[in-house]
Amino acid sequence: MPILSVEKLTIKYGDKTVVNACSFSQMKGEITVILGASGDGKTSLLKAVAGLLPIHSGKVMYKGAHLKDALQKLVPGHEEIKLVNQDFALDKFHTVEENIRMRLLRFDENYRKDRVETLLRLTGLVKYRTFKSTELSGGQQQRLAIARALADEPELLLLDEPFNQLDFQNKQKIERHIRSYIRKNGISAILVTHNGIEAMEWADKIIFIRNGKIKRIDNPAEFFAKPTNKYEAGFFGELNKIKINDSDIYFRPGVFSLTKTKSCSQKLKVEYKNKLSLGWYSEYTFTSFDQPFKVYSQQPISNIKEIFIQPILFFD
Repeated sequence: MPILSVEKLTIKYGDKTVVNACSFSQMKGEITVILGASGDGKTSLLKAVAGLLPIHSGKVMYKGAHLKDALQKLVPGHEEIKLVNQDFALDKFHTVEENIRMRLLRFDENYRKDRVETLLRLTGLVKYRTFKSTELSGGQQQRLAIARALADEPELLLLDEPFNQLDFQNKQKIERHIRSYIRKNGISAILVTHNGIEAMEWADKIIFIRNGKIKRIDNPAEFFAKPTNKYEAGFFGELNKIKINDSDIYFRPGVFSLTKTKSCSQKLKVEYKNKLSLGWYSEYTFTSFDQPFKVYSQQPISNIKEIFIQPILFFD
């Protein structure tokens, strides 16, 4: 039985429909990513699940029970569902440690103490424990919001682009720690992002949304290798396009082989043009049929004369 079911959910702001008859389910311990461009209804859908928005039609079921929306409750939201929002919702008059401890008042002192230390380490905030939340940077406030949401061990965690204010180094580290913690503790999570690479790192399944409608629900590998159109494909990495015999051929820069394989079957005669070093790999520019394209490789390949690619088929 799903821990969460969303059934034909529609949300309107005035006459504008921002979420249009969306349906999906969430299993216990599953990580779902809602992916789409800015303005496509991702955040509104997440807030409706959290009970923070009025629902025009449809319903949200949690553990088999119908959840009330924001107009049906005196205080909007649900205690059993924790949302990490982009506005953080921190108590500005309390320290980092106090912000976390406030979520643990129903537990005994020993548990509170251990839980606070665990969350401070998890989010990298140990040395900021005595800082007021207003003294933190945006990225540090973001981490504190995550710690607060995790404090009383929610069964369902909702994350609305929770790492967008972190620098690259901290983002990689914190994401890895949080993701590992969620997996280890069997927490169900829904992550909203516009970044397809982040979606593939996190997701058991991806819900692709466009203009308020769910266009596809699938696993990350299928989204990457078998996109249904160019727009969708663009969320999961760069695309090459060359024209062969009046047909457009699309393929990803990292999906190629120097010998024929089962997956890489389309052969291209190539001419080397340029190399750009990008750290642990290089970006090579070649031409085929006088058309430029890029490939990524860790090995030197500037002297090759042909490559085999895996074409991506679109069904627009």
